[in-house]
Amino acid sequence: MNLLHNAIRSSSNRLMRNVHPNQRLRSILSVSPSYRILSTESTPQTSQSSSKPLFQTPSSGLVYGKLFGITKNTLKSDVLSLLEECNLSKDDLKVDYNPSFSPTGMMVQFPSRSAYDAAIRAVSRKGRLYRLERADHASWDSIQPYGGKYVLLQGIPTNATLEEIERFLVGCEYDPSSIHLFSRQGASGPTRMALVRFLTPTAAMSATILRNRGFCFNNQISMHVLQ
Repeated sequence: MNLLHNAIRSSSNRLMRNVHPNQRLRSILSVSPSYRILSTESTPQTSQSSSKPLFQTPSSGLVYGKLFGITKNTLKSDVLSLLEECNLSKDDLKVDYNPSFSPTGMMVQFPSRSAYDAAIRAVSRKGRLYRLERADHASWDSIQPYGGKYVLLQGIPTNATLEEIERFLVGCEYDPSSIHLFSRQGASGPTRMALVRFLTPTAAMSATILRNRGFCFNNQISMHVLQ
């Protein structure tokens, strides 16, 4: 019996020595579940992607600004010429008027931050009478776009009616339902005005050329196209 036991033990030792190390590891893992869980737990990976700075200024997207220093005679074409490097159109410009319809500045919508920076350089270089400051989207939205179709009539007699205004504008291409009469306080007292919408910017400009400084009763009427 001792001989048989020694023979079996010797054979078992030879088999264990011939087992591949990976087979031994699998054997251990199958026996010890807790060891298998610890050994296969994933190691947190370090992200290799670089994140952008938190306060980095975007290089694209709409940017708004307000151009100060314009007068009632400043045209959108004048501003487009000043900012010719910024690839703007007339639709990117809105004149900001006060309640008496005197311009306080011109809002500008830039296609990108780089276009705004180019405008700053252009104003500094060739527009020293102007000043450009940043604005926001809400300021842009709050301004009504007149688009050269509206004409402001000033100096209207206090007793003038809509019929007198229509008679004054006879032959002009405008919307009669758009006539809006109102008063504003001027330096010498209340001034009566009317705002009229014309069918096209060309019609508005033609009416201004033909009827400006004309008379309604005994009052001379001044006309101005709103940008």
